[in-house]
Amino acid sequence: MQEYDVIIIGGGASGMMAGVVAGGKDERVLILEKNGKMGEKLKITGGGRCNIFNAEEDVRVLLNNYGANAKYLHTPFSKFGMLETKNFFEELGIEIKIEDRKRAFPKSEKALDVFKVLENKLKENNVEIKSNSAVEFLVLAPPPEGGRSGGGPGLVTGIKIKGENKIYTAKKYILATGGYSHPETGSTGDGFKFLKSLNLGIDIVEPTPSLVPVVVSNSWVKKLTGKTVENLKMTFFVDGVKKKMIKWNKGVENAEGYKNAVANNRILFTHFGLSGPTILNNSAYISDWLKEGEVILSLDLFPQYDEGEFDKFLLNIFEENKNAIFGNLLKKIYPGNILGEIFLGHDGDVLLNKKINDVRVEERKFIRETLKNLKINITGLMGFDKAIIADGGVNVTEVNFENMSLKKIPNLHITGDMFNITRPSGGYSLQLCWTTGFLAGNSK
Repeated sequence: MQEYDVIIIGGGASGMMAGVVAGGKDERVLILEKNGKMGEKLKITGGGRCNIFNAEEDVRVLLNNYGANAKYLHTPFSKFGMLETKNFFEELGIEIKIEDRKRAFPKSEKALDVFKVLENKLKENNVEIKSNSAVEFLVLAPPPEGGRSGGGPGLVTGIKIKGENKIYTAKKYILATGGYSHPETGSTGDGFKFLKSLNLGIDIVEPTPSLVPVVVSNSWVKKLTGKTVENLKMTFFVDGVKKKMIKWNKGVENAEGYKNAVANNRILFTHFGLSGPTILNNSAYISDWLKEGEVILSLDLFPQYDEGEFDKFLLNIFEENKNAIFGNLLKKIYPGNILGEIFLGHDGDVLLNKKINDVRVEERKFIRETLKNLKINITGLMGFDKAIIADGGVNVTEVNFENMSLKKIPNLHITGDMFNITRPSGGYSLQLCWTTGFLAGNSK
């Protein structure tokens, strides 16, 4: 048997944080990583730029972004919140810059730099790292006299690695295996399988893809792949009935936090449909709406104008370019070189070749309706491989949030994506990893 003070299963963001903290207390720490290298998901987060945390200093406002279960995070965030995270990484040499929506990034814009400082700190703290080591199962102590249901909690007494004949033991264990998003990085729900196999009745909410791009049927959308459009007004309809969408940067998951249509949104056109912050942050709701009926997203490209004002805007451009071809004026109407594909996708090819003097009133109405109510048919969501996070996980009522331990297994702690805690994009997921990883690693 091989004995340690702490064994951490998973070398991702939260597992590395837990290892740094535990190793810093001169504890004998082992990280078991099933991949050949640690931090595979961390290296691709934020498109490789690493949205390392959200720089909202008001803890109440920050926690409002974690949905209905935010109340469970007050204690963890009071011990190691955003400011502690910022200080932690700055002390490791990571310079931080803050962008819109208070998203914090390393100044280098390299997620690899964040990984490297954590890796170096693990080495400095003499943390042992064992890669290519997939855990087969956890060993649970025999039930207390009278059975677990009446005899109290159980304890993990060891870990078996696939392909090895020995048992690794420790005083405490940390499950930092992540959820299901981006399975190519090793996040395949292993931690949930381990917990279920212990047969302790630990409540685990079945994970589903969340913060995930959507699939659409409109061919013109796919022809705009790679293009981004900002300052939109977005409205969702299900079978013609307007739906409410969450505006996550207001940070409240209740009636007051919803808006029927929100301006200042940004979407990214992709080869399969749509992505971008507002799409990702509403994907869980879109998933539910798809079960109700046909889902249509209406985009208003000119939310600053009502219909009458937009008509005047068009007329002014037409008046200044009477002899021009309509198709040659598209960039003057809207930047980004997207209107051509939009009109082609709406049978507007004849209009594109018309002289402005020949554009009729009903055609101007067609232009207005197309750009103020641009309809996109949403047909589905991408899977776990495209999801930033997955909803679901261990029910928060199963956890002691003083130290991230499971109430039914006090020497087994969980971190990061293993919690059933909703959050939007914008640095909130990594903050959850840093906070829970710190508390698990710091626990006695």
